[in-house]
Amino acid sequence: KPFADAAYQFWLGGDFIKNDEPQGNQVFCPTKKVMPLVADALARAQDETGEAKLFSANITADDHHEMCARADYILETFGENASHVAFLVDGYVGGPGMVTTARRNYPSQYLHY
Repeated sequence: KPFADAAYQFWLGGDFIKNDEPQGNQVFCPTKKVMPLVADALARAQDETGEAKLFSANITADDHHEMCARADYILETFGENASHVAFLVDGYVGGPGMVTTARRNYPSQYLHY
């Protein structure tokens, strides 16, 4: 909740939030709990400001299947705002193959690596 609240406050005046490398599915910020809150924060900020907002979601994992599962969950969670989501893939942690996998599986998403 603190991350989503901070994202909302920033989006009221800014445009881009990054779910940074150290935040990827940590015990203090689990993906399945925080992403619905962030998706709601993005939608509220867009409604309030009338401006499109962007979110870079960290999908980095130590396994290609887990990375894609995270990406699919995030796209589903953001729903109609899925086009406002970029994917952060930490190639140093996951290796260059993770970046290639993300690009091949999610050609419409911006990639941040």
